[in-house]
Amino acid sequence: MSFNFAPGAANIIQMTTLKLPGVLAAWGLPHSDAVTGPDVQFLWDFILGVAVFFTVLIVVLMVFFSIRYHAKTKNQVGDHGHTHNTALELTWSIIPLILLMIMFVLGFKYYLNMDTPPSGAYKIDVQAKQWSWTFVYPNGGISDKLYLPAGRPVRLDMTSSDVLHGFWIPRLSIQKDVVPGRVMTVWIEAKKSARMWLQCAEYCGSGHSKMRARVIVEPYAQFKKSVHAIADIWKQNGKTLSLAAVGRKLHITLGCIACHNMTGAPGGVGPTWKNLAGSKVHDTNGQVVVANYQYLKSAILHPGHLKVKGYPRGIMPNTFAAQLKKIAPNGRALDALIAYINSKSKYANQQSLPPELRKSSTTVQPSAKPKTAPVKASGLPAAALPFVSKGKVLVQTFGCTGCHSVTGASGVGPTWKDLAGSAVTLTTGKVVTADYKYLREMILHPGTLLVKGATAGVMSGTYGSMLSGPKHPHEKKLKAIIWYLNSLSDHANKASWPPGVGTKK
Repeated sequence: MSFNFAPGAANIIQMTTLKLPGVLAAWGLPHSDAVTGPDVQFLWDFILGVAVFFTVLIVVLMVFFSIRYHAKTKNQVGDHGHTHNTALELTWSIIPLILLMIMFVLGFKYYLNMDTPPSGAYKIDVQAKQWSWTFVYPNGGISDKLYLPAGRPVRLDMTSSDVLHGFWIPRLSIQKDVVPGRVMTVWIEAKKSARMWLQCAEYCGSGHSKMRARVIVEPYAQFKKSVHAIADIWKQNGKTLSLAAVGRKLHITLGCIACHNMTGAPGGVGPTWKNLAGSKVHDTNGQVVVANYQYLKSAILHPGHLKVKGYPRGIMPNTFAAQLKKIAPNGRALDALIAYINSKSKYANQQSLPPELRKSSTTVQPSAKPKTAPVKASGLPAAALPFVSKGKVLVQTFGCTGCHSVTGASGVGPTWKDLAGSAVTLTTGKVVTADYKYLREMILHPGTLLVKGATAGVMSGTYGSMLSGPKHPHEKKLKAIIWYLNSLSDHANKASWPPGVGTKK
């Protein structure tokens, strides 16, 4: 029996010839849609070619010499007459040096080109945090997607709010570390429309594998429309969105969804937002607090101040206050996020809702007789009664009663019942009188006068910017609130009253 190997050998040679280009291509980089892609590909191919050539050369010479000059007999002694060869040694030193210098010059040239954005490049700010990417466009638009104009250079200024991340878009031949505390700059220019992925290339924690973002390259005209559309978060398809719908967009755009799920599933990096608003929350001190509007607001703006049982402190960055203020300086972006949290909770109530969504049960009619708390034995001035009524409405509007009861019952913050004019013990052990100066400071700068038993940082410090200053347009509102506090106290006296009966002296 005989076998004819010729057809099989021919088939193998044919298949190898056809498949070899594909195999070699698989060794290279992914196809690049960037204008800098050819430079990167050339340098990669050059280094790979040099490495393969010398690897094959050295292996072939090793095999050749081991066969050609192996000992013929057990006792054969080699020729030790040759100690060196100057020409050969110079050859294998100079040639690698020249090749390495070529690699260095090309690499440095391409690096400078990729690291120096062209003048007039479109600028996008990139914010990296565990485990999401946020992109801020020049018109104020914020998105979790990176939109790029085809055929135009784009400058990316990248920052990290927590740990080291890696900005990597394989199809655009770009990878850059994003270092905390520094602004890392790079530029890219995509040649044609495409959709691809951005992936974090540095291990950054348990959610690293999910830290991706969609990259959308569009013609310039469509790019402008996309960026214009995301600039107005309050509308979609020309229609005004509800506050909760805007909050849902922010939940995704700001990366909240990476740590806070909306399904109630346990095991997340942060507490679930499912049924959070209005519920009772256990902190690490064993205390139980109610997740009302003030609590939710403080949890977002000052996350380090509220320690939830079962979750480590310091994971959530404190950058959201600035981000939300940039989106809407009037605080509506924050309220939108809180409205969305409320929309997912069966415990949501008037105290957990943003002020603009609450059903107002009290309105002030200038001609109507004001409804105030009974005048105490010490007696409030008759001229102060309208301000008491106004202060009561403001307290409800600002959500103060969500933390401070007016009945003497315990709550998140000290009760306002019989507070004005009373003796108050601070965490330092010092006893002070709750006079007008104290009440004013307590509202404007809550962290400076911390009552014994209270938790630092729970009350937001935003009231200072809203109400402070003798010439501030809302100074009368602050005095009205303090008049209302006086109306609740049997200890109220002239020292706890606002000066000038609610008007500037």
